[in-house]
Amino acid sequence: MSEVITAGNIDFVIKKNNEIRDEVLEQTMKLQMNPAIMKAASSPQLALLILQRFGLVQMPIEDKFWSGAIFVKNGKIIPVLNTALPRANQYFAAWHEIYHLIFDKVSLDHFIERDNMMEARKAECFAASMLLDGVDRYFIELPEMDFVSRIFFCMSVFQAPYKAVLVSLYEYAIRSKNETLAKKIKEVFDLEFEDMPQKFQELGLDDNLVKPSYVVNASPLQEKIRRSKAANPELNYHKDNEEFLVNIMKEISVITRKSE
Repeated sequence: MSEVITAGNIDFVIKKNNEIRDEVLEQTMKLQMNPAIMKAASSPQLALLILQRFGLVQMPIEDKFWSGAIFVKNGKIIPVLNTALPRANQYFAAWHEIYHLIFDKVSLDHFIERDNMMEARKAECFAASMLLDGVDRYFIELPEMDFVSRIFFCMSVFQAPYKAVLVSLYEYAIRSKNETLAKKIKEVFDLEFEDMPQKFQELGLDDNLVKPSYVVNASPLQEKIRRSKAANPELNYHKDNEEFLVNIMKEISVITRKSE
């Protein structure tokens, strides 16, 4: 699984990020320069649209450490997102899984549960590159207010999770040798906010970003099965595909129960 990033290990994480940065930026540029993929849509919504082409399954799973995964069975690839997490986390997880689908040549021979640490780290960097480009400039230009509120504004504008914003800003602080900023980030990095929606409301920000959506949706996968059926009605494997969808949902439930 991807490591849980804390103030205690953030310097190690940044060191790993630096080792893979050029590769990840090259992959980000490849995707952004592809007109067949980069349609007119916001980055978070674009991520969902891309995953829908692969038969995205969205469902709430009460496990805050299980943001998403990819199932690979019998040559079929199915991405899954946990909609019990805040929308910001879902968007970040979506880009994470897109990395695995498009660029990961190591992990797609089995069920991915964030078990390949280097590929998972690349996926995290890729998600940050897709969502948080320019967050350092935006942060610097914000008017004076308390530090955490500035982070919340960055979250709102870039549609990204709290820790993802802080990691990106910490990287900027290290590059620019801004020790004051780096120290402040570590001070607030491990804070827990049970009332984050309320804090967003108080700042005049849309609190939907930091609330779960609880969406239950397998329609992209069902549509793939329907199109396959319409294109080849004489073939008899469509029933197998429908059973595959049912089994995927059951397998998700089994795996997430094990992680509790």
